[in-house]
Amino acid sequence: MTDINSRLSTRQVLPVFSIYVLLCMLGLYHHELWLDESQHFLIGRDSDSLSSLYYNMRYDGHPRLWNFLIYFITHYITRSYAGMQVLHLLIVSATAFIFLRNAPFSLLEKILILSGYYFIFEYSVISRNYAPGILLLFTACSLLVEPRKNLLWIGVVLFLMCNTHLFLAFSAIGIFFYLLVEFGGKKEWLTSRFLLLTFLFLAGFVLAVIQTRTPPEENMHLVYPKEWLSKNNLSFAAFGLIRGWLPIPQFRGPHFWNTSSLNQEHIGGVFEIILFLFLLIVPGIVLKRNIKAVLFYYTSLFFLLSFFVVTQQTAARYFGMSFIYFLAAAWLSADGSGDAFSVANLPGNRRVKLFLRYWVFGVLILQSIIGIFVFEQGLTRPFSQSRNAVRYIQSLQPSGEKIVVDGYITGPMLCAYLGGNVFYLATGQEGSYVIWRSSYFSPKLSISQAIARNPALRGFGEFILVSNRKEDPADIHSANGNYRLSPLQSFENGIVNENFYIYRVDPI
Repeated sequence: MTDINSRLSTRQVLPVFSIYVLLCMLGLYHHELWLDESQHFLIGRDSDSLSSLYYNMRYDGHPRLWNFLIYFITHYITRSYAGMQVLHLLIVSATAFIFLRNAPFSLLEKILILSGYYFIFEYSVISRNYAPGILLLFTACSLLVEPRKNLLWIGVVLFLMCNTHLFLAFSAIGIFFYLLVEFGGKKEWLTSRFLLLTFLFLAGFVLAVIQTRTPPEENMHLVYPKEWLSKNNLSFAAFGLIRGWLPIPQFRGPHFWNTSSLNQEHIGGVFEIILFLFLLIVPGIVLKRNIKAVLFYYTSLFFLLSFFVVTQQTAARYFGMSFIYFLAAAWLSADGSGDAFSVANLPGNRRVKLFLRYWVFGVLILQSIIGIFVFEQGLTRPFSQSRNAVRYIQSLQPSGEKIVVDGYITGPMLCAYLGGNVFYLATGQEGSYVIWRSSYFSPKLSISQAIARNPALRGFGEFILVSNRKEDPADIHSANGNYRLSPLQSFENGIVNENFYIYRVDPI
């Protein structure tokens, strides 16, 4: 637990905090929304009620708290996507302030952490449900300064954590186990306050499980228990831990986001195993002086790695949670002894202490270098070409032509900026957010076939077609009447690989 007297004052925190918030504002201002951000924004914006919002997310597999917040913003403050970004900025700012004030790390370490990849870009500039969960996790670490005094508040925080993201539900399990050891026996476990905390935690976790369940029919993301413990699945989980600690992208090529230089091609075989075991064991040695912190870290990490084994889902934001768990565990391990990573506070003899200190510091410097690189790329290059594509479309729209979208996952980013809906060839109707039903994604039809099976297009007259694939205009002749396709503009080579090809289509 962190000693209250070891916290930094507001005066000490304010300069770093102000610079960090300004950088986040700059990053958000230049950031273009991509699919996942747009999807959750649109579900909040275009749902008629909270109950319909809950239903509309049935295929997304996420707890709904973040979307409820977006619903409130878009229905009572502003329907613009900027409202979501401002909300995210406020959450990120609160997280940074709590971290700077209360975390038991040196000021230099805090600066390196906040300038690192996860806090300067992945969990700050990209508006998703990870930031609210991290805010609650750091709040829980602050409350655990005095667990007996704050027990009920900790229970409320655990309940909310479970409803932000499944990964934060994993860390809520770790904190609950931490408290089981802290309170240390049946006599304390059976007190009314601890039983209420247990109820809040279990209620939050059960709700998270219910919300993350998705319908079995036509589900693109349904997970089947097939070969979970195969070599490939276990190797994937191992790389997940490696990439979480060392998020080194492939710097060559335009689409470096969510890539890794530490892949099987470069570090496969024995070296992968050695690096995985190193990154699995060494954090535990750093935390060794506090068994409760070790229990929290490895409990949370166990569930995260199990998720990787089962789902094989890959993204930097997933892998980064292993590092977030470690920061929280180091926070909890300090026990009022000041800087959690100071040589005096690390276990072992002096050589071991120096090695652990340099290792932690080296990781923070590496992540900071990567963070600066990615942040600079976000300022100088479009993350997604969605905003540029919509600006161009709006310049064509005095005539009010219908916007038709080929490629189901191409539409949400456009709808977020347009403020309305588009016509999807995949579903044959207007809409905004994606419904992850397999029939909407397969079979993959040509544009000609997709136009032919949508008789509603005949009533549109001339329309604008936006596709995520480049087509030869000569190939667009539908079976039920001919259409002339005129290429207008293309938008390619954003940081995320979301391309937009814009055509004018008119019936012959």
